[in-house]
Amino acid sequence: MRATRVVVSSALLMVGVLVVPVATSSASDSNQTSEQIAEEILRFQAQADLTAQRWAQAQQQAQDLAVEIAAEAQRVAEISANLDTLNALMTEIAVNRFTGAESGPVLFFMADPSAAMQLSALSSVALDAGAADLDSLDAVRSDLNAEQASLDALNVENARLVNDLAARQVEIDAQLVALASLHEHLKVEEVKQAHDAKLAAQRRVEAAAAEKRAVQAAAEQQASLPPPARGAGGGVTPVEHKAPPAPPPPVVSGGSWLCPVAGPNAFGDSWGAPRSGGRRHEGVDMMSPAGTPVVAVVAGNVLMKTNTLGGNVIWLTGADGNKYYYGHLSAWEGTSRSVSAGEVIGYVGATGNTTANHLHFEIHPGGGAAVNPYPTVRQHC
Repeated sequence: MRATRVVVSSALLMVGVLVVPVATSSASDSNQTSEQIAEEILRFQAQADLTAQRWAQAQQQAQDLAVEIAAEAQRVAEISANLDTLNALMTEIAVNRFTGAESGPVLFFMADPSAAMQLSALSSVALDAGAADLDSLDAVRSDLNAEQASLDALNVENARLVNDLAARQVEIDAQLVALASLHEHLKVEEVKQAHDAKLAAQRRVEAAAAEKRAVQAAAEQQASLPPPARGAGGGVTPVEHKAPPAPPPPVVSGGSWLCPVAGPNAFGDSWGAPRSGGRRHEGVDMMSPAGTPVVAVVAGNVLMKTNTLGGNVIWLTGADGNKYYYGHLSAWEGTSRSVSAGEVIGYVGATGNTTANHLHFEIHPGGGAAVNPYPTVRQHC
């Protein structure tokens, strides 16, 4: 294969500054070979995927923190209300005891420094209640101070996470712009061939590594099982141990399945990550610029709907017997209908419970429970 040369500036990430490569279709101004530009595309894709994974982790932390802040704020409100009630009640009792209206344990908090004599007398009456009652109220006040300090610390952490998410968003947006520019070189056939060959080799390495990790995990789990029990005669009583299930292979591995995002995208494996309300993440978040076309991964029927979490969503009932869920779309393309594989059905957006442009994508084999879509999407995108 002839090594076509294509002009492309150095794609570097130095000190957090992204230098975006500028694509050109001119092959006469030779600078880099097709092999080199293919490596550049894969290198940038890996960096973008890593940033997307970090964004997903920061988003998960932010959602976890939001739940924690809400719970802490509730505790502060409850303790504060309790303290206010105690203050009002004990002040009333102290006044009543001072005027002879009633007797019993009292506590009092001075509120009017101008009434010195009255406050001094009321304080003396309050102190007659005993150190135990005063200690009890001091404990409530101490609890309130501790909980408020904890809430303040959580709010500081939340502000940091908000800034981190914003920074990650800016970073991934710049990287996706760079990828879109680099992908223009794939229109050159020899660059595309070099890219596809390197990508296939990379996928084989990843698959082998994943299989090795699965085997190691199974061996570790087997080793952690208790040893066989011994019978009354000292012999070993056989104990049946079920081998841990192997991770499922990609749902679809044939050539008919297409990447759901028809444009530059980046994503990591966030399957099972905690979400607000005790939920778990049941999809893959594919970061992509707003308005990037979203396509049917297989032929089938699409149903356009809206919901609180996903915003504008699509359910694709595939001809392959599986169901696919698309969430956070900025808009649909057309209406509910029968579609062909690769047909545009919507556009990437940030509707529903999110602030970042991305596609939340799920796979439901046979229309049942969701499975981790990352292996399938990784294979085809």
